Amino acid sequence: MRETDINRFASQFNKEKVMVPTDVAIRDKPKWNVYENNHFAMRKRLNEIFLKVGNKLITRIRAGKRLVKLKARILEEKVQSREDMKRMVSEDWKNAMNSRVGDADELDTNINSVKFKFSFNKAGIHS
Repeated sequence: MRETDINRFASQFNKEKVMVPTDVAIRDKPKWNVYENNHFAMRKRLNEIFLKVGNKLITRIRAGKRLVKLKARILEEKVQSREDMKRMVSEDWKNAMNSRVGDADELDTNINSVKFKFSFNKAGIHS
């Protein structure tokens, strides 16, 4: 069919119709055996791929948001060296430890044993 089309120089068919070969031989016939075609496993695999990609996307978005906040905090604290960063991290760690009240056992089971401290910077943004 291709050879005849290559050697042809004028249109033989009406352009409104689409020419499709109808004598195509299908080698594999459809099988209706429920145990042979495992559609559930294929669907499960697609769901796993979707969840994996979705989780990666959500993780990247959250990491990007945290990175923006960390960069803003570093600029706010005027960190310019490793020592400045160590100081900022230790102060943040102390603040986190001082904000908790009660024993370690109570913290795991009782939300009321946690004291939340809110602080605002000069621009009025919660940190």
